[in-house]
Amino acid sequence: MRYYGNEELRWSFSHKIYKATHCRGFEPLSKMMKKILIVDDEVPIRNLLRQILEAKGYACILAASAAEARECLKQQNFELVLCDILMPGELGLDFIREVLTKHRDTATIMVTAIDDPLVAEAALQMGVYGYVTKPIERNEIIINVSNALRRRELEIANRAYREDLELMAADRTSFLIRLETMFEQLHSPQVAKELIKKIDDWDQPNRIREKVEMTILFADIRGFSTMVSALKLEDIMAFLDEFYGAMTKTVFNNEGSIDKFIGDEVMAFFGAPIALKNCSENGVKTAIEMAASFQQLREKFSNDSPHFENLGIGIGVNTGEVFIGNVGSKTRYDFTVIGIAVNLARRLCSYAGPDQILTTEETISKIPGMVSSEFVENISLKGIPKPVNLHKITPY
Repeated sequence: MRYYGNEELRWSFSHKIYKATHCRGFEPLSKMMKKILIVDDEVPIRNLLRQILEAKGYACILAASAAEARECLKQQNFELVLCDILMPGELGLDFIREVLTKHRDTATIMVTAIDDPLVAEAALQMGVYGYVTKPIERNEIIINVSNALRRRELEIANRAYREDLELMAADRTSFLIRLETMFEQLHSPQVAKELIKKIDDWDQPNRIREKVEMTILFADIRGFSTMVSALKLEDIMAFLDEFYGAMTKTVFNNEGSIDKFIGDEVMAFFGAPIALKNCSENGVKTAIEMAASFQQLREKFSNDSPHFENLGIGIGVNTGEVFIGNVGSKTRYDFTVIGIAVNLARRLCSYAGPDQILTTEETISKIPGMVSSEFVENISLKGIPKPVNLHKITPY
């Protein structure tokens, strides 16, 4: 199993470029070159990662241990750290936890032989941008690195806006215009305007929080990991770009918001900050349209390569009470949704087969006659307190 971390949201930003200095015999590098610190106790792995990444124009510095990597970080800044978990002496997870605390402008990816979903989930929750298991595959490494650097840029831009929040009290109108530009990357125009209105009315604009019934949707590409190892990186990225674009358009057209992209997974929500007459209808309609859009996308790219024919999309939709708002610390937060209803939607997505839409009895009960559905089974899902009645939705 492969794990990805990714935010496919882009806008221009500026941030300070630090002057590079020597690190263990390496000369200072070009300002424009993305610097990556590779930490692994195995010489062949270090050299292979450097060979792959330097061929894509990245500048790589190698370290055989956490202690050696720490010395490099003292001497210069890196855009990204690739780190093994099991190394002699200090564990990679402990070192990465320190990097996340002390070097917040540095992205991190774990590259390890431990293929354990629980370890991967713990690493991602800690703040790691990606989790890649050995043996190393060239395309997978390049995609993870590209996505991590993209997400890093997004978070630096987000942090700049948050810091501006405190500095621009004297010029609130200018600040709100800039903030609206940022929100429009995440939400449909009407949702972005509603968020701006709430911020303008709120005593503490960095604390927008409420509990509300919403519909949560997760969609995930089936067969993606197999395809990654079989195709050129350029073809994969071209497909992902169109996939992200099509999914975002479908969500926005149905008055929803994109919470995040994680590799080949999409998370969206419906019902806030703009209240909908029936958020379940919007969520289910989006799922059906996503399935149709994905089929068209698959047919288009299959004309160039038969590998795309084996792709599918699994979708999970659930309705329930969730917490929505800004969560995090003073230096890092997200506008997101949290709750058991969110976890259940993710589990439904994971359980769904290729080109299958799964939902719950709760959601079906709120859209009588809207779609054709079929009871699948009563099942206990990990992390969900009670068994769930699964229903399969049949597209139009």
